[in-house]
Amino acid sequence: MFVEHSVHIGRPIEAVRATLAAGPREWFPRFDGDGHAEVGPQVAGIGLRKKVAIEVGEPVTVGDWTEVPITWQATFVQQLFPVMTGKVELASVEPRITRLTVSGMYDAPLGRLGKQLDETLMHRAAEATVKELAESIAKRLEIGLSDEGLSALKQTTNGS
Repeated sequence: MFVEHSVHIGRPIEAVRATLAAGPREWFPRFDGDGHAEVGPQVAGIGLRKKVAIEVGEPVTVGDWTEVPITWQATFVQQLFPVMTGKVELASVEPRITRLTVSGMYDAPLGRLGKQLDETLMHRAAEATVKELAESIAKRLEIGLSDEGLSALKQTTNGS
């Protein structure tokens, strides 16, 4: 199944790209730095989060378009949750507006029963999870780099 959500960020793509290039600690919400995060939708203002092992690839930039591959899998009772494989994508919309899109693919676990559950309930949960993730990433990218992230980026670009 495919899921996708896009959000506009009120910053130029160069600024947003710099935060993305600084690594997932700067932009991925609830990322612990050891390859784990919590993802999930909010229902009635309550976060229904699942701890996942996350792999974030290197950004690839072509013109005004940047993509970062991303994969996550539940850390507990893995066979009950799908593996999500997707990407975080940035594209320039206007000089001061960037579109962020989070998209991914997953196969429902548990065979035929899993497909039925996905059709009735779980696909909505996946859509809500990707929507919440896109909006959370957008907020972090709109704020920009922390002082720590700026220092790391300066050291990287200065060859230190």
